Amino acid sequence: MKSLSLGLLFFALNAFAGLGEDFRDLKNSGSNYEVIGTVCEEVTRLRFQEEFPAPKYGVVTGVEYGDGNRTIGELDVVVFNASTNQVYRVAEVKCWKNNEGAIKKALSQRQRFVNTLRSGKPIKFKSLHSKVQFRRDNFLQNPQQIAVAQKGSKSAGFDQELDYELAELMKLREMMIKCQAAG
Repeated sequence: MKSLSLGLLFFALNAFAGLGEDFRDLKNSGSNYEVIGTVCEEVTRLRFQEEFPAPKYGVVTGVEYGDGNRTIGELDVVVFNASTNQVYRVAEVKCWKNNEGAIKKALSQRQRFVNTLRSGKPIKFKSLHSKVQFRRDNFLQNPQQIAVAQKGSKSAGFDQELDYELAELMKLREMMIKCQAAG
């Protein structure tokens, strides 16, 4: 029993240490954490930056695409070659209580983007949080398209899970909001 308690304590401290590191890495991001999904997108960005390190790669969140008159959709996280802007990975990130509903939404958004690319109609891209400029041809070499969510979401069909459960991500979000309010 004592080893089980020590194991649970170690697990909890490890999770908190990870949250603390992510808090440190995100606290100056300038992102709006009032929007619930932002924390999951930003943690995904951190994990992708570990996998695709600068200066060779860039990782951005919030890339809108549209026809010039209206926004059609938004790509949650985009990984690209920093010198050519060629896109390697596009991720739809959903941290919802209902993983089944979340994966349906992510797959629907993915299909909307694919359909928009295939339409041949002009597309304009706008990065909401960076100065990176994308064009249609940056996406035409079949970038990996994945769906990401909180721990425990792979069973619903997500391709990748974050290190945290939904409650932990919401705690991180709360920490970020308090930090931003304090300046």
